[in-house]
Amino acid sequence: MARSTPTHIAAVVVAGWIALEFALRRGLVAGAAAVGIEPLVADYLVLAIGLPLIAAALSRYALERGATRKSWGWDRTPRALGLGVLAAVVGMGLMAGASQVDAALFGLGEAGGAIGEGLAAAFEDRPALAILFLVGNGIVAPIAEEQVWRGIVQTNLVDERGAAVGIAVTAILFALKHVIVDLSVIRLTTLLTLGFLFGVVRHRWGTASSAVTHVLLNLVSSASIVAIAFL
Repeated sequence: MARSTPTHIAAVVVAGWIALEFALRRGLVAGAAAVGIEPLVADYLVLAIGLPLIAAALSRYALERGATRKSWGWDRTPRALGLGVLAAVVGMGLMAGASQVDAALFGLGEAGGAIGEGLAAAFEDRPALAILFLVGNGIVAPIAEEQVWRGIVQTNLVDERGAAVGIAVTAILFALKHVIVDLSVIRLTTLLTLGFLFGVVRHRWGTASSAVTHVLLNLVSSASIVAIAFL
């Protein structure tokens, strides 16, 4: 059997993640709703439990094809973690600008406001749901995504295609993944901007650093929605 190339491994991992997340967040959540389980509860459980399981399965696949855990870049040094925090501050400014572009192109402001108000109402009625949202969307999902998208996919593409191509292709695929799973393009500019930011941070300082950046940005975004319900 021919040895898998880094690009081939990256392609399989990308396809696997999209297929599995789509199946869980669309198929499983719809099935849960059909039997009387609250869709938001099912979706947030997928974020908190399902995405780490997907990341574990795809990481195992990569390991079986010659990857090493060291290559994934999870060196949690104080410098790497601190630079991740600094990058998150920069990311907040970039998100503000990108969201304005999305608002002009896709009406993100109106759609995002309606979604945020709906979630805030749900959280006000069920505070435990807000906690699950913060843990799943704010912490667990970003770490799982960084392991797969920057730790595996970007690492393989950079190794074979170079830094510019590896970072750019991963950022584009990461944005398209969200478009497919969310069935919406309203955040496309924001997702592309963040994809490039995470990619550069990972390339310069490691996946632990980009994970800190991703977690902090998701936490701030998630916490702002939760705050509307309780403040």
